[in-house]
Amino acid sequence: MWSRKRTSMVLRLISYGLRALVAVVVLGAGFGLFEAISAMRIEPARTESVASGLSVRTIVAVPRSVPRVWQGYGTARAMDTSTVSAEISARVVDRPDTVEVGSEVSKGDVLVRLDTAILLNRVQAAEASVASVAAQISSLDAESNRLGEQLGLAQEEEEISRRNLERVREAAGGGAGTESDVDAAASQFRRAQRTVAVIQQQLDVIPPRREQLNAQRTNLVAELGIAQENLDRATVVAPMAGALQEVSVDVGDLVNIGSPIARIVNIDKLEIPLRLAISASGTVRIGDEVELRADGPVASTWSGVISRIAPEADTNSRTMTAFVEVVQAPGDQAGPRLLPGQFVVGRVTTRVYADRILVPRRAVAGDRVMVVGQAGSISVARPVDVRVEYHLEMPAPEIEPDERQWAVVESGLRPGDRVVVSNLDQLVGGMRIEPTDVGKLSTSDSAGEADGADGADRAGRS
Repeated sequence: MWSRKRTSMVLRLISYGLRALVAVVVLGAGFGLFEAISAMRIEPARTESVASGLSVRTIVAVPRSVPRVWQGYGTARAMDTSTVSAEISARVVDRPDTVEVGSEVSKGDVLVRLDTAILLNRVQAAEASVASVAAQISSLDAESNRLGEQLGLAQEEEEISRRNLERVREAAGGGAGTESDVDAAASQFRRAQRTVAVIQQQLDVIPPRREQLNAQRTNLVAELGIAQENLDRATVVAPMAGALQEVSVDVGDLVNIGSPIARIVNIDKLEIPLRLAISASGTVRIGDEVELRADGPVASTWSGVISRIAPEADTNSRTMTAFVEVVQAPGDQAGPRLLPGQFVVGRVTTRVYADRILVPRRAVAGDRVMVVGQAGSISVARPVDVRVEYHLEMPAPEIEPDERQWAVVESGLRPGDRVVVSNLDQLVGGMRIEPTDVGKLSTSDSAGEADGADGADRAGRS
């Protein structure tokens, strides 16, 4: 029993030994094969690697005389508007089919017609009254002529009676006449005098009566004029050319004096009270050009000129008001028209110039630009904080031929700094770069930097 167990143990040990021996042989064969393959390997030639930087385009910061630009906000309003109201009380009897909101009208076009029956009667009555007074004045003139003739005859009879009285008195003094003859001649003379006095009195009354009739005629003529004017007012016409903004009446409506009929707006000439910072008062002048832009997704622009400036500033908002006048061609359909009530942003380009450093607007991101710095003999990108005073759109071929939108830098850059204007979205501070002046990049470099420039522009706008 004991010998059988001992034999089993010996066999187990032999089995373990054989397995270990096979494992050692396999490992040895593997290491030998590895050494053989390694000995067959050919070593590659070693070369010295040289790191290169990102190729970027740069401009040199140089002060340039540029105009001062101010930005403000305002709402457009029409300079020529008219609210047409009724001037008489009557009923609307006609309204042309063309009189609708949005329709164009010319000066003198009929808007509505009012009932004229009563007005026409008043005109006819006034005309009859004027004619009656005119007839009375003509009759008075004829009466005056007749009284004048009668007065002449009466004065001749008076003169004859006077001479007869003198002859009778002389005869009575010579004994050829009696006192009765003298009394009769004197009585005839006094009758002639009374006749002259009566006619003269009637003639003296003529001028006051004529003045009274003339005054009455003047009053009646005025009443006739008012009646005729009211009759003319029954036809309501457009006082100016423009477009109908509102039409408030229709046929059959009863209107009173002052009732609104229509509202006409002419948008050929607009005015914008532009709110500017109070600090602009030192540079903004009448006659300065203004570019107006609609505050919205549509890039619509208009040109205007400052026509006047308010003398007082707003103490609450600390702003001044400059009035911008915009003239639009009548019926201009070439582009969108500026409308009254539209909110706009205005950029005032003054005639006051100052020396400032210009950099492309797309080169500024978060009030920071990249300039070329030196780390020993290596060029690196160095971020610089700048203060942008305002933005400007103008050509500056001596700086960048193809650029039109500039940021006017007040501080942060020094003359002579090389500002990076390309591949800005790939740059970080301290990154090695290969700066190239504007216009010296190859075609492939320019194509490769296009995406970087677009990315920098997007970063600047955000």
